[in-house]
Amino acid sequence: MNTFYIARHGETEGNRDKRLSGWLDTPLTDTGLDPTTEVLTKLAGIQIDEIYSSDIGRAFITTYVISRGLNFTEEIQRLAGLREMNYGDAAHMYIDDAYKQYEGLGKNTQFAPPNGESFEQMRERALATVGRLNDNHEDANILLVCHSGVMAAIKSNFTGTQNIDAHRISADFPHDFVARFTYEDGRVASFEELTN
Repeated sequence: MNTFYIARHGETEGNRDKRLSGWLDTPLTDTGLDPTTEVLTKLAGIQIDEIYSSDIGRAFITTYVISRGLNFTEEIQRLAGLREMNYGDAAHMYIDDAYKQYEGLGKNTQFAPPNGESFEQMRERALATVGRLNDNHEDANILLVCHSGVMAAIKSNFTGTQNIDAHRISADFPHDFVARFTYEDGRVASFEELTN
């Protein structure tokens, strides 16, 4: 059985300014990579066999730093399936303003902002990506570095939670968050946060 580990990208200017980013990239802050120290502590002693990153810059840069800290020298593979939710016209808006303008955003997992996707569509995409990775490996420790929305999607598949409080996602999955999960029979079979 494969074991997946999941970590979030470092803090970005968009995170600091409380803006929605989604597929729109935003630079890491000057201290944005500091949480990788905690991530490496949580992953200490685990032999990582494969590393996959969201193909968005903030995630890939974070992944590179983590991989070097783990002495991982193989190729880091970037996957569009691990991208954050596409906020479409709401991208780069202040979070509070976006939720006021698009009332379904953050409340209804089926709601997609104009030119974007819904949380449910992102969840299906992310889980399909995990499923393919699971099928392509055997007894591997696989690290995924991506986004808080993807982490919420994976955890919600384990817990069976349908309603997502978007206001809580970033707080529930801070930049030093690491979890371990398994995937069996088309669903997330276990999910456990790693602590120091």
